Formats: sequence, C-alpha cells, structure tokens
Amino acid sequence: MRTKARFLRLTLVVVVVCLSLAPITLPAARPTAMAKGPTLLKRTVIIQAHRYLRYWRSPKATTPQYDTRTWLPRVRFDINGPVPGGSQWIVEINMPDGKPWITYECQTREMSDDSLDSIKTPEKTTDSDDLEKKATIVTGVFPFKIILKNELSGDRVMMQGKFKVDTITPDQSIPENRGKKEYFVDNDWRLPIGGLFNDTSADEDVPPLGVKMWFRGKGESKEMTAVLFYNGKEVGNVKSHQAADAIGDGGYDVTDAYYFARVFTFLKVKVFNKSQSAATYPDSFFLNKNPGTYEIKVLRNGELARAGQFEVGKDGKIVDNQIAINNQLGGSAIVVPLKVLGADDPKYKPMAWQTDALYGNPLTGLTIP
Repeated sequence: MRTKARFLRLTLVVVVVCLSLAPITLPAARPTAMAKGPTLLKRTVIIQAHRYLRYWRSPKATTPQYDTRTWLPRVRFDINGPVPGGSQWIVEINMPDGKPWITYECQTREMSDDSLDSIKTPEKTTDSDDLEKKATIVTGVFPFKIILKNELSGDRVMMQGKFKVDTITPDQSIPENRGKKEYFVDNDWRLPIGGLFNDTSADEDVPPLGVKMWFRGKGESKEMTAVLFYNGKEVGNVKSHQAADAIGDGGYDVTDAYYFARVFTFLKVKVFNKSQSAATYPDSFFLNKNPGTYEIKVLRNGELARAGQFEVGKDGKIVDNQIAINNQLGGSAIVVPLKVLGADDPKYKPMAWQTDALYGNPLTGLTIP
C-alpha cells in the first residue's frame, strides 16, 4: 500500500508540473514571426472611385453602353511586417444591400520583421475588359474587409469598415461633362483630423516638427502657409505648394469633390536634439526646452483654414493624447483635432468624423473643437 500511495503521489506531482508548464512551453514552440504577424497601418487606408467611360449592364454583356460613366473602387494601404510566405492580401467589397460585389487579390510579398510595404488593389487583369465589366452606377454605403489569407496560420481580418460613394455635377461648361455625374468617395471625416510627428526623414537625430492635414477641393494651385505659435508668439512658419497625397477619381478631371493632403515641416522648429556633434542650431526653436501650449494655424490662399493645439510636457515631450494608440492606427504620429475654417472646403459635412472616421470606425477619445 505504501508503494502504491507513493506512486500515486508521484503521478500527481508529474501531472501538476506538466499542467503548470503547458501554457508557457507551448507558445514558445511557435515561430516568433507567425505569433506577431503583420500590422496594417489603418491611417494609411485610402479608397477612391476610379471612373470608367462605359457601362456594362452585366458581366455577361457582349457590348457596353457608351457615354455613361461608371466607377470601381481602388484601395491602397501600408503594412509593417512580418508577412509569412504563402500569404495573400485580399480586399472584399460588397454592394450596399450586402451582396458580394468584387474581390481583389493584391500582390503579396514575404516580408521580414518591421519592414514596410505598400499594398494596392490591381488595376488591370489579363482580360482588359474584366474589371471594367464590374464597374457600377450604384451609390451608397459599401461594406469592405481587408484580409490576410494563409493556409498555415489561418485567415485574419485585418480591417473591416464601410465607405460612402456619392455624386456631384461636374463643370458643365466642358462639353464631355454635360449631362454627366461624377462619382467620389466621401472623405469629409478626414478634414478635422491632423497628424503630428517627428520628421526623422529630414533629420533623425534633430528632427523638425511635421504635421499632416487634409483639405477638400482642387489642391494643385492652392498656396498653403502654416504658422506655429507658442505663448501667442510666432516661432515658426512654412509654405507648402504640393499635395503630399490625393484622393481623386483615378487620374481624370479633378473636381471640388476630391481631397488632398499637405505635409508641413517646420524646419527651424526642432522636437529634440540627440546629435553628438557640436552644432548648437542657433536659429532653431526647440520644443523639448519650451513646455506649454502650442497652436498651429494654416492659411489657404490668405484665408484661415485650419487651427489646432498640442501640448509639450515638463519632460520636454509632446503630450500624446493616446487616440492613435487606443484606436490602433499604426505609425508614430499623434492625432491632432482641428477646427475647419474658411470657405475653401465646399459642402463640408462638419459632423462626418463622428460616424465615418476611418471608414466607419469612429475614433475613441476624439473630440473636435
């Protein structure tokens, strides 16, 4: 009996030890890259309506209807690796009634840890008419999913949301526009949401302050001036003439419905100085040496168009409101709420950010002044 009891105690100890170790040892046996997986930078997702000049009433039609404009969604986004071999980026888009519409298989590359890549939906197929035959005249709210498929690790829905498509009447003085509609993806939610960042692309050790903002309308000829104030005093200004990004209809006429972004880099406003050199930057203003409240104002053709504020703490760091982190936007930029001012953003819907932000994924913690 003693031998049997001793055997039972020994068996119990072995079982307890195995159970206690199981949660630790099993995950360690899986590859690190597979466990971590890629990160989709949600703030980089852009959906646009690409215009076609013909209308195929069905994919089986033998001839199109000419002189009728249609549209097809194009999607692009950035990711941080790793992406394991055998993966496939998929974008699925449904019609407003929920019926499946189009599935894109995007070019996919195996990626190492922390590498960056840009993904976009294909613009052509083997059959030149294949994509065009799927183009539509329907408007409304379109659900979508971005999926990473992998036979070994399983499929992952990286983002899902919805985008709104509407129409405007283009310039009727242009003959080819007469009687036509122009389709566009409604991105009004972007306008009051700015991004503040250390512009390490300009200088990694002594980065200047950068800010990205979105605007509505024709952006090519618009002169922008951004001014930074500290305690009511101007400490930096910068002019920008070129769009950093744009959302149009795929390369045709640019109308007042479309959107463009500008990046303002305050070259003489430095965030910090981690350089080991003897340079003192006498003409520069350093944020880390001047805690307090800052205000950014942007002039568009001489008229006030945007205004926003941010704080620098006593530790010399820009105070992070955690909106980007809490909403898993990806990247290092801090979200800056903006006032949209002036008359150069035509027909802007000021409350769109409450429901439409990030394509139907409103940002927790965001309040627009």
